Order: sequence, then C-alpha cells, then structure tokens
Amino acid sequence: MIVACSSCAARFVAEGYRDAHCPTCGALAQQQAAARSCPRCELPLTARELGDLVVDECTKCSGLFVDHVAVKRVLDDRDRAESFLAALPRHAHSLLHRGRMYIPCPCCGNLMNRKLFATGSGVVVDVCRTDGMFFDAGELPAIIDFVMAGGLERAAKRDAERARDSERSERIQRALAEREPRRYDTRASAFVELLFSIFG
Repeated sequence: MIVACSSCAARFVAEGYRDAHCPTCGALAQQQAAARSCPRCELPLTARELGDLVVDECTKCSGLFVDHVAVKRVLDDRDRAESFLAALPRHAHSLLHRGRMYIPCPCCGNLMNRKLFATGSGVVVDVCRTDGMFFDAGELPAIIDFVMAGGLERAAKRDAERARDSERSERIQRALAEREPRRYDTRASAFVELLFSIFG
C-alpha cells in the first residue's frame, strides 16, 4: 500500500516498513495516498517504486510527478540519482508542449508555475510550491545529468556573476544620475550669466 506521510508528505510503500514510519522524517504515516491524475493526459497516475522512493507516473505520456522531498533526495544522492537514470526513459524533452501550457498540480489542483530548473539546464519544469514537480518525459533524467555534471555549481556561479554585473551597472547609473543635474545646473547658470552680461 502506498501511504503519504502526514508530516512531510513523502510517499512510500508501507509494507516495506514494519511500523509504517516515514523513512524521510520518522513520523507515523497513517494517511493512505490519494489517487492522482496526470495533468497532461488526465489519466490516473500509477505509483511507481524507484529504490526507496515512490513517484507517480503516467503510463501514456511517461510524465512523472515527484514530491519536493523525493526530488531533493534524488539530486542530493549520486547513487540514488544513478538508479533513477537507469530506470527512467530518456525521451528527448521539449520546452514547448502541445495543449495547455500551464497545468494543474495532481495533488491540490492549483495551476503550477513553469520555471527554468537552473541557469544553463535548458529544462523548464512545472512546479507546485507546496506539493512537488511534474516532469514531462525525459526532463528528470536531463536534470539529473545536469546536476551530476556539476551544473548546479556552474549555475550558481553564473547567477552570482550576473548579480554582481547588475549591481555594478546600477551603481554606475546612480552615479551618472547624480552627476547629470549638477552638470546641467552649471551649464544653465553659465548661460544665464552670459545673458546678463550681454543684455545687462
């Protein structure tokens, strides 16, 4: 039986744990996980075990809904990431999908935000702030490859450089804006003095 932890919302197979305690936070998980539908195909998602984690998979489009706890655990653990890569299809992912651009969260039904996973990743994912992420076919393997190749570190470095460049540009703009009125005032007063000297 697939259960959802009432404390951290992680999903897992209860039979694998003697007392149905959550393997993520240790809380007693008494709530049975509700059935979810694929936000693209609207067919029931199938709970699939990948190692010690459970993801929701669409048997038609191969999309995956993964809660935030599981995403973090996959991306933080190289062995777990490699087992995910071995188990998931590597269809080419596309940033543009036919049909709806914004799709509802399989858990709460609210529209998910579309966001670039990280600078340089080339993968746009659908994110529900509270429940998890929906990955179209091939997106999660592409993200795992990106992270395992040091992509997050490079992205953080690029983002920091952009922030520094932006801050430097703003400082220059402020300095120019502060100087410009003084320059204008000096020219204006010189022009007024010239007029007084001619006509005064």
